[in-house]
Amino acid sequence: MQHIKSLPKIDGLRYEFVRDNNSIFHRTHYINMMLRKTETPLAAIWDADAIAPVRQLQQAYSLVLDKGLTMAYPYDGRFWNVNLFHSTMFNHAPRIRILENNNMPRILMSGYNSVGGAFIVNVEAYRRCGWENEHFAGWGPEDVERYHRLEILGERPSRVDGGLFHLYHTRGVNSGDYDKDLAKSTKREYSHVCSMKPDELRTYINTWEWTK
Repeated sequence: MQHIKSLPKIDGLRYEFVRDNNSIFHRTHYINMMLRKTETPLAAIWDADAIAPVRQLQQAYSLVLDKGLTMAYPYDGRFWNVNLFHSTMFNHAPRIRILENNNMPRILMSGYNSVGGAFIVNVEAYRRCGWENEHFAGWGPEDVERYHRLEILGERPSRVDGGLFHLYHTRGVNSGDYDKDLAKSTKREYSHVCSMKPDELRTYINTWEWTK
């Protein structure tokens, strides 16, 4: 269903709606679709529920641009889960100080080394590393696979100081292992990638049609 009816007038902003009736969201496929259409050397891949201070985005951007990195995260691994109350406050008044307030309850999403939510990439360098692995659909370990794939290839992502914030939302079939067969398939793919040596992984990536 198309929820966005109108957008603000921002130079360079382009909106494209793709109808997809599959209940499982093939996120990796659609990210790659957007990467193919990207007209800038760098791209930000960002979950709609993830918020970071602008200064951290700028720092991550500079790391990729100035140091020739393939990928950088705009946070240090701490991905804070924001409760419904503070998420609602932020939605009504989107000011980062609401989320950075020390009085807000703080619960980490995935310990101190989260690898999801948001990252900046050099589009061409990331393509050589396989872009997003489309063997992952729905919810699964694609974030961890991405990190370890780049690590194996000698392109370990960098980080900047500061946290990332995850806004509250309801959960559905794309937020857990609801499809057991799909869950087994994605975990097999994750194990398969992580078991490879660099040359083996490069050979495997060369079979991925979406990077062609």
